[in-house]
Amino acid sequence: MKKIFLVGLISLFLSGCNKTVSDEVVSDKMFIGDWKCNYIDYKSIWDGNNFGEYKIDEKFEVLVTFKYENNSLYSKITNKDEWTKRSLVEEYNNKTIQDEDGFLKMKVTKSLKKVSDDKFITTDECEFISKDEEYDSFNRKFKNEITCTRIR
Repeated sequence: MKKIFLVGLISLFLSGCNKTVSDEVVSDKMFIGDWKCNYIDYKSIWDGNNFGEYKIDEKFEVLVTFKYENNSLYSKITNKDEWTKRSLVEEYNNKTIQDEDGFLKMKVTKSLKKVSDDKFITTDECEFISKDEEYDSFNRKFKNEITCTRIR
């Protein structure tokens, strides 16, 4: 009897060991509820040849509520009246978009990291580079990191 119990306990333990938070499929439904989100905006200055290290430009905190209706995710900053339809999973798809026109090269990367059921981080990185050295003062590089923790 003790052997059966021990084998069952070990099997239960081992089956739970292989799963990590990063292995889970993230869906918009995981965001339902109230969250405290800490924003940190960074910027990097162009020195004439390259961008420097990111430096904190601004920090602030907001309370955000998410709801899921009609197969869509909606968000609202707590003190505002309007709900906005959005899919965090689609918006922060861990891909980089690059584009350019006659004047500017642009690169945008958005990512979403689920830390736990009660915490996630989104990151936006944007880089704008002028093709004409005469206008390199327009070169910009920004990063926005938002860490949200569920309010219980």
